[in-house]
Amino acid sequence: MSVVSYLSRSDVFLVVSSTSIIILAFVITIVITTAVQGEPEKSFSKVLTVGPVWRTNTWLCSSTEEFMVHGLLIGYNDPSKLTIFVSGSGSQPDFRFQPRELQSFSIGGTADSTIRISSGGGVSGFITLQTISDATATCEPV
Repeated sequence: MSVVSYLSRSDVFLVVSSTSIIILAFVITIVITTAVQGEPEKSFSKVLTVGPVWRTNTWLCSSTEEFMVHGLLIGYNDPSKLTIFVSGSGSQPDFRFQPRELQSFSIGGTADSTIRISSGGGVSGFITLQTISDATATCEPV
């Protein structure tokens, strides 16, 4: 005697609807991920190191793409400070140094903006500009 097992209509409906929901959720996840990520990000792989900053008191940095300016500096006198102006954002609060302590700062700019960094009171070290690899960028003494 053989026993044949058949799925009921409700079991078939449950399997089909569960599978459909899983596939739909997977497709929606892919669509949302693609929409959020959009175009692949460009890397910040172009780096310009400039300095030493003690040869001038003011630097002007810009790039045709988004960019970051990093400084590794030491102030020799009290008070030693940096004044930073970002076009489109205005002056930032002065960055004051603890005398004879190595300190760092980072500030960013949008494409085609400029960052003007002025030092006072005896500052030395280096400034690095980091931007997108195909950008045209400069960081020069003024």
